[in-house]
Amino acid sequence: MKQVSDNQKTPEIRVRITVILKRNDGKVCFARHRKKDKIYWLLPGGGQDPMESALDAAQRELIEELNLPVKIFRLAFVRESFDSKAGRHIQFLVFEGLEADFSRIATGIDKRVEGFDFFDASEVAEKPIYPAMKDDLIKFMKNEQVELFRTLEWIP
Repeated sequence: MKQVSDNQKTPEIRVRITVILKRNDGKVCFARHRKKDKIYWLLPGGGQDPMESALDAAQRELIEELNLPVKIFRLAFVRESFDSKAGRHIQFLVFEGLEADFSRIATGIDKRVEGFDFFDASEVAEKPIYPAMKDDLIKFMKNEQVELFRTLEWIP
C-alpha cells in the first residue's frame, strides 16, 4: 500500500465508463472534443456518479453525448492510468454497447462534445485518441484478443 505524506491529499480513484459502439461495417464511434485549439477523439462515456451502477452510467453518458439509447452492454476490458505528480488515478471500464440503433445518433446535450464520427482500425491509428489505448481498440476492432486489464501511459 502506498503511503501519503501528511501534507499530500490522498488521491481518489475516478471511474470513467467508456463505450465502444461498433457498426456492422466494423467502424467504431468516437466523440469529438476540443480543448482550446486542440481537437481530439474519445470513445463516448464519462465519469460514474456515486451510487450509480456502471451500466446506468453507460446508458446516461450515451444519451448525454450522442442522444443514443443503448440497453445491452458487455465488458470488453479495463484500463487504468496514473498521474503521480498531480495525484490523479483513473480507471476505465470499457464496455461494448450492443444493438445500438444508429439511425437516432446525434450530438447530445454534453457541451464538451462537438460532434462524432466512425473510424476503422487504420483511421484510429492516425487520430489523436485519448486515453492511450489505441492498440487495444485496434485489436478489438480486428476481433483480436485484447488483454482484460492493463495500466496505460499517462498522457497530459
